Amino acid sequence: MQVAPEAIEDSHEPPAHCHPKIHEAYDYWLRIHPPKGLPGRQHFEPTDIPSLLRHVRLLDVEGTPPRFKVRVIGTQYTERLGHDTTGCYLDELFEGFDGSRFHSVLVDVVENKRPIWRRGPLQWFCTEQYSSVERIHLPLARDGETVDMVLTVSVYQE
Repeated sequence: MQVAPEAIEDSHEPPAHCHPKIHEAYDYWLRIHPPKGLPGRQHFEPTDIPSLLRHVRLLDVEGTPPRFKVRVIGTQYTERLGHDTTGCYLDELFEGFDGSRFHSVLVDVVENKRPIWRRGPLQWFCTEQYSSVERIHLPLARDGETVDMVLTVSVYQE
């Protein structure tokens, strides 16, 4: 599905008008951010953000070029997909994932070590139920430098 570029909003920080759950996720990431380097999985405590858990997807980043594997998936995702995708690679779940805008955004998060906020039309699933999605992708790095996980919080809109 091709999406008109003007239908997509994105930036490296969520704007003031973003969904409150997106702000909550970003603020939490900033709070766990160590003074030097990026936060890692060791800083992320899911029980600190109970209101976000159903909206969370945690991806492992493997190899070069990066490949993305679902480590944790919130119930919001499993309800929309119809099954649990824990342990699956995104390129196996979504035909055309490699080279897609979604793939390039995740690669940007990994390579540039910075968050990306996005709001726009859905590309793959639930396109008949939901008109758009708002999400933030947040980099995590166990060593503070090399992004080895991407924490995503998404909010679907009808």
